Amino acid sequence: MNRYTIAISALMMLAISGCQTTPDMKQAQDEISRLNTELAQQRNKIQAQASEQERLQLQIDELNRVQTVLGTEKSVRVQESSELRGQVRRFVQQEIDRLKEFMVQSDLLDYVGGELVQRSNVDKSHLLLVDMANPMPSGGTITGVSAHFIKPGTFNVQVMRPVDDQLVVIWQSTRLQAAQSGVQRVNFPVSVGVERGDVIAYQFNETGVVSYDTGTGDTRYTDDRVALGELVKIRKLQGIREKRAYSVGIYGLLN
Repeated sequence: MNRYTIAISALMMLAISGCQTTPDMKQAQDEISRLNTELAQQRNKIQAQASEQERLQLQIDELNRVQTVLGTEKSVRVQESSELRGQVRRFVQQEIDRLKEFMVQSDLLDYVGGELVQRSNVDKSHLLLVDMANPMPSGGTITGVSAHFIKPGTFNVQVMRPVDDQLVVIWQSTRLQAAQSGVQRVNFPVSVGVERGDVIAYQFNETGVVSYDTGTGDTRYTDDRVALGELVKIRKLQGIREKRAYSVGIYGLLN
């Protein structure tokens, strides 16, 4: 029971009791009438608020419905877009593979490294070879390794970038395999971008896989294995006076 109802009831009880004078009775009746008017106004406001709340709820329901529809349409578009991008990527990759195969077969790719000939010496321990004599002459993409293999073996290729007096390993291939001896080309699973001045390093997992001569190159070496992201101090690499040249290099498309 609200305050208006309580007040009206009290005034009516007072009027019935007859305990008040006639002017008081008139005043009580006027107060009852005023309170009844206010009560009616409050009820109208409550009804208006209920109607507005119902209208707003209908709007919310409609907005939720529209949002659900838009979400469904967006999901469909995202799925279609993803499928289309996948198809385009597969097509582009196939074209790249065909182009790379054509250029390899046609001997049109750029080569950076030592001459692929039989040489006098082979390593008797596992070394990381850093070819300081043949940095990248320009930026571009490298796609594989060419080498004169003395015997089959496995190896990894690293791209090192000079930073002051150090080299940082910015890329490393998966383990590659030379299946037979002689001049062979071994493709990377994916091509990799290089910049001018980058240096190529080779980590052979068996001894005597490629041969070298001294006095004609600048391939330095270390017994340490260097991981992706690590730094190599150039001054700590061995072989600066030997001037080794190995029969190995990389090929690709340079600018």
